[in-house]
Amino acid sequence: MKDTKISSIVKRSGENLPLADYAETLIDAFMENELAKAIPIVGSGVALLKTYRQYKEAKFLKKVEEFYNGAGEFSEAEFKAFDEKLEKDGKKEQFVNELIEIIERAESEEKSKIIGGVFRRLIKAEIDYDVFEDQVRYTNVMALRDIHIFMHGYHNHYILEDGLGDVLFSNRMSKRTMEIATKTTNVLAGETSQYIKTSYVLTEVGKLYLETLHQVYKEKITPEHLFAR
Repeated sequence: MKDTKISSIVKRSGENLPLADYAETLIDAFMENELAKAIPIVGSGVALLKTYRQYKEAKFLKKVEEFYNGAGEFSEAEFKAFDEKLEKDGKKEQFVNELIEIIERAESEEKSKIIGGVFRRLIKAEIDYDVFEDQVRYTNVMALRDIHIFMHGYHNHYILEDGLGDVLFSNRMSKRTMEIATKTTNVLAGETSQYIKTSYVLTEVGKLYLETLHQVYKEKITPEHLFAR
């Protein structure tokens, strides 16, 4: 069962949106100034800015909802242990603020869902905070298309050699080996040529992130390729 405490944390984040940008400041300033609102062009600007704020709030709340869905299930005891550790380290308020900011900065609702899955693993002590930060970063910097290719094609060396391997390598999720190999160019004439063969193997970092992705999208992964340890 989903813990009600995490639900309240996420819902509270929707009530305290960290939208401290110029548009927000302008809205607050103009809304308090009746003379400014009486100026036609300013009044129109205020209306547009209000619409912009409402749009950002709605967008953020959708990210919160997907984060919550991605977080899935964990026990009361697991959350209590995590919460108590934050309290003991004096980092609870800082962590909640950082979490809200992480959700807001996610470029899409789907990435917010993945981050929810990363958070779940942190709660369950399957990963530590450093790995949590790394996996949030991977989710943010990788193209969503590459994330899905990784989820479904990690076992296919052709897919890895076609570009995915280099994406993973740049994020420390794969090891790259390059060697000179020989291939036959003309069977009848017995002709061969040399080429550089590149191969990739997932690192422990890559396996941890793949495991997170497969937990979030378990229903979409074929059983024989589900990565779990």
